[in-house]
Amino acid sequence: MKNILVLLFLITAYSPAYAQMFSVGGQTQQREPASSSYFRIGYSLVDFNYTGNSSNLPNQQRLDFESPALTFFFENTSLSASLSFVNGLTTSGNERYLNLGIDYLNHFSFVRTRTFQLGIPFGLSSSLVNVQNEQENNDFSQTVFAFGAGAFVSAQIPERLSFSVEGIPSYGFSNSRGGLFGGSNKSLLVRARLNFLNLIKSRSISLGYDYKFSSYDLDSDDFDYDLLYHRITLGISL
Repeated sequence: MKNILVLLFLITAYSPAYAQMFSVGGQTQQREPASSSYFRIGYSLVDFNYTGNSSNLPNQQRLDFESPALTFFFENTSLSASLSFVNGLTTSGNERYLNLGIDYLNHFSFVRTRTFQLGIPFGLSSSLVNVQNEQENNDFSQTVFAFGAGAFVSAQIPERLSFSVEGIPSYGFSNSRGGLFGGSNKSLLVRARLNFLNLIKSRSISLGYDYKFSSYDLDSDDFDYDLLYHRITLGISL
């Protein structure tokens, strides 16, 4: 958690700021375009389902759940760091869910104009997912390192509005807490963003939608699960 907080500080401190100069009434003034860095709050519908051998794990020992989750994260065009959770504040059930994630994206545009881009995003990501049930002794705790590539498209009305959609399938390696066992992870992330630029003075407001499907195929069938969520977000530029 400390590493994520340090990363957020460094990204915010060193985010590039570009300025345009223009003359009004003989005086030179500085004008900054809309920031691409956002702080977001999200509401998710999380579905966690067991996919292993049904004869190995009785229903009462499984960690399946469906629940709303809250998310807080920092995001810019290249990096995002997120914290998502389910606890007593978000559900009346016994499930507990924690998802810490860091994603890095490098967008390669093969069509690029002032108002339109089309290209391929290359991504590296790392996530920690922990699921517990207060009535059970077992828990699910996996750390994934993954890489992927997909497609993106973006369009904008300069200084007023921007819209982007991207989809990234990924493949990664998963390890349990303590490295006792591991396996592979396949995922698909789809994100859409609608940004209202400079809506409140120099601040922009952003509406977002995230879809993610993540499938764990581990050495131990007892921990083969699929994680799926739909997330709606609201962000403000920094």
